[in-house]
Amino acid sequence: MKVALIGYSASGRSTLYRAASRGLAKGDVTAVPVPDTRFDTIVTQVKPKKQTPATVILHDDLEPISGSGKAFSLKLIDSAKKADLLLHVVRGFDSPVVSYHDTVDALRDQEGVDVELVLSDLQIVENRLERLKRSTTIKTSGSPDYMENDLFTRIKDPLESGVPIRAMELTEDDQTIVRNYQFLSSKPMVVAFNVNEDEAANPSAGLRARIDELAKRDTPAFPVCATIEEEIAQLDPVDQPEFLQSLGLTEAASYRVIRAVYSALGLITFFTAGDNDTRAWPLRKGSNALKAAGTIHNDIAKGFIRAEIVHYDDYLAHGSLDAAYSAGKMSLEGKEYTIQDGDLLHIRNKS
Repeated sequence: MKVALIGYSASGRSTLYRAASRGLAKGDVTAVPVPDTRFDTIVTQVKPKKQTPATVILHDDLEPISGSGKAFSLKLIDSAKKADLLLHVVRGFDSPVVSYHDTVDALRDQEGVDVELVLSDLQIVENRLERLKRSTTIKTSGSPDYMENDLFTRIKDPLESGVPIRAMELTEDDQTIVRNYQFLSSKPMVVAFNVNEDEAANPSAGLRARIDELAKRDTPAFPVCATIEEEIAQLDPVDQPEFLQSLGLTEAASYRVIRAVYSALGLITFFTAGDNDTRAWPLRKGSNALKAAGTIHNDIAKGFIRAEIVHYDDYLAHGSLDAAYSAGKMSLEGKEYTIQDGDLLHIRNKS
């Protein structure tokens, strides 16, 4: 899934991209491991020859926004439409050497981008409603034009009030129509407020209020200091805890951002713990055991018999898969079992 970083010029977008990639970035697209202490624990216990964490794909190739109050370019809109999630990096830091388009105002800039996303969608909705007036099937209940007209009429007023589509209550049928139009404000979004070092651990009251407000609109938001995050990423893992403690942080803020991105994409993690390869597998929340088997390999799904399931909490309590099995913590499930975040799987299949 494509996660596109978006933001004004000089917001520190690329700095956060490099920090989140933990030095793995070789260009403007990279697979970033999802921090997960559960996976680390399993790897430590199993000691596999190979370990493969879950990842998200970060793209730092969108055109930067040129200035506050300016409409997005068509190139930027087209690129953003191809993303599955937008990671908005907002400048909240002062710098005597990094120029900016205006005075530094993180709340203004965050809201400005949200407004432009909503306005882009509103224009599409208004144009489509005008064209639908000429439709011969607009009054035929259940027809595509009837359903579009009903949906667009309902979302027009909220859009005019600045409410993004992702914050609206929509049915599955509504969501299908929305996906067809690739509305920008319907895409999941995570906001990283790139602040000064002293505000990363102790954000201002105004910033905390905005973060809480965004959470109510299904938009996770975090304060980060991208330059510090990049320093952390360059440190030896053994030295990171002491450095973080000196900053008043318990973990790298970029870790929280990446986990939020992963969750906002609607993903959970299941694990396979093999001696040759232990893996953390991303899976759409609500998926069943057959889908999980297909994620591992199509042939495993075709020969599916049963799924052996041990939940991570039981694994942790007993210290190993063998011990969890011996304690009766393994359950045998069929194809329709809904995978839970943290399940350890072994698929019995016809080989």
